[in-house]
Amino acid sequence: MLLEDQIPRIQKLISEKLGGLPKNALQNDMVMRTTFMRLHRMLPRFIRIAVGEATFVEFCMANRDRLLSFKGAVQERMQETDPESQTQDKTQTDLEMEEQMKELQELSLKVYLPTYPPKPLVLERSRGAAIWDLQGKDYIDFGAGIAVSSLGHQDPELLLAISEQASKLWHTSNLFLTEPPVRLAAELVEASFADRVFFCNSGAEANEAAIKLVRKYAYLHHPEDKREILSFDGSFHGRTLATVTATSQPKYQEGFGPLPGGFDYAPYNDFEAAEKAIGPQTCAVLVEPLQGEGGVNPARPGFLKHLRELCDRHQALLIYDEIQCGMGRTGKLFGYEWEEGVHPDVLTMAKALGCGLPIGAMLCTEKVAESFKPGDHGTTFGGNPIVATVARAALKKINTPQMMAHVIKQGEAIRGRLHSLNDELDLFGEIRGKGLMLGGVLHKDWKGRAGEIVSTALKYGVLVLVAGPDVVRFVPPLTISGDEVQSGLERLTSALKELA
Repeated sequence: MLLEDQIPRIQKLISEKLGGLPKNALQNDMVMRTTFMRLHRMLPRFIRIAVGEATFVEFCMANRDRLLSFKGAVQERMQETDPESQTQDKTQTDLEMEEQMKELQELSLKVYLPTYPPKPLVLERSRGAAIWDLQGKDYIDFGAGIAVSSLGHQDPELLLAISEQASKLWHTSNLFLTEPPVRLAAELVEASFADRVFFCNSGAEANEAAIKLVRKYAYLHHPEDKREILSFDGSFHGRTLATVTATSQPKYQEGFGPLPGGFDYAPYNDFEAAEKAIGPQTCAVLVEPLQGEGGVNPARPGFLKHLRELCDRHQALLIYDEIQCGMGRTGKLFGYEWEEGVHPDVLTMAKALGCGLPIGAMLCTEKVAESFKPGDHGTTFGGNPIVATVARAALKKINTPQMMAHVIKQGEAIRGRLHSLNDELDLFGEIRGKGLMLGGVLHKDWKGRAGEIVSTALKYGVLVLVAGPDVVRFVPPLTISGDEVQSGLERLTSALKELA
């Protein structure tokens, strides 16, 4: 059946069944998709049989300007033909948006706990790898919400997933089973080394669960003096009291003592130091295969294998923190997969698993999982049906050879352009990382200026991150296009030339 021939019927149904819609609905993809899903259920049965819901929704989304008529809105657009009137309206709108942005910034300073220094803008909407602020200025997003929005903004498949589940069931707690988290757990097991999964709401919570699990395992299987967890300098594992203690960066720990005991640290990528630090007292080793906050610092070849062998030798468990480098960020589903034979006992993930919705997960083997019994750990919101539905859609879309090839290709494009820029400005001493998790380590003449680079890049319409004062971090959406990469790097080049 040609849906084109059914446009008059669809228009009539919209008028009769759905009634008036908000004037701004046309710009809201989520509202429109939900609307068209509802509409499909109202169609005559022969149309529903001939045309599936997904096909119908995509057709309506592509033709929504023709299908929808907002009283007054269309006429207003048609009447805006006087250039002077348009200029006056635009000026008035700009002034209003500037005032609104100022008001929101001042309000945030008044009501927020001062944990983040605010940037001089308020973001409003997005699509793909582009974001717009309240004043309509566009930015190319090379930060993806700190490596979270890996499928970009307003991804159609994620919007459809959230819309469908939102119309069914939002929350029940883990006292009851729902299908989405059970299916997601099974799919993560299928895609990984793991046998069991625990869902929570963030990376810190996932690492908390891992810490509790390995300590309980040690309690059941080893003497009391084997409880120490080793982590590495430059690491970042969260901001709860236990995970900030596991984070071997004093700047995050200062002022929060006394810190929990039972943690020790070693230099990252130091084979000899790791061998000295791991011993009879060690119950687990916690490591990022590619450090994020520590400066986008990848494990040296053989380092993870060395840790695996040391853990096996001393009957310690190996935990990989893949909260930032997992979910395809490096060009493989998990960052540790770049090295052969280094499977962990426990792995934590979050960030891109929900592509913008809050979810964390701890994956583990059956041997370790048996340490927990009902009541040992829990969560109210972990495995929420809506978030799990979105995570399933994200995992399905990311975990493909095509997506991984795209990540490698775009990562090489960014790296190549940064090298060319470096030849001109002598900016970076090193460009490191994998896939679309890259860090430019500033040359000695630029040391300490990463924050300044980020601020200047904002002026030119590109969002980048720091990873400490000396590293500029690039973690764009995995779906970023070649044109978006080029545009973002051109803007960054202009910003850097201003600073040079």
